[in-house]
Amino acid sequence: MQVMFGSVVSFKSGGPLMTIEELAERADARFAWFVDQAVQREWFALVALQPQVPPKAGAKKVVK
Repeated sequence: MQVMFGSVVSFKSGGPLMTIEELAERADARFAWFVDQAVQREWFALVALQPQVPPKAGAKKVVK
């Protein structure tokens, strides 16, 4: 997967949209995402992720 700082991704198995904050020399990166308006950060292997199209500014997320 080709990604760069600021790319939006999610896990292949699903989950929240996450933004790449930092890339490591190995095949992992630090990601940030929000849970109830609180930012979360963690390192994950890039192989477990897939690129996503970020939502447009002002768009509301529809929860089903």
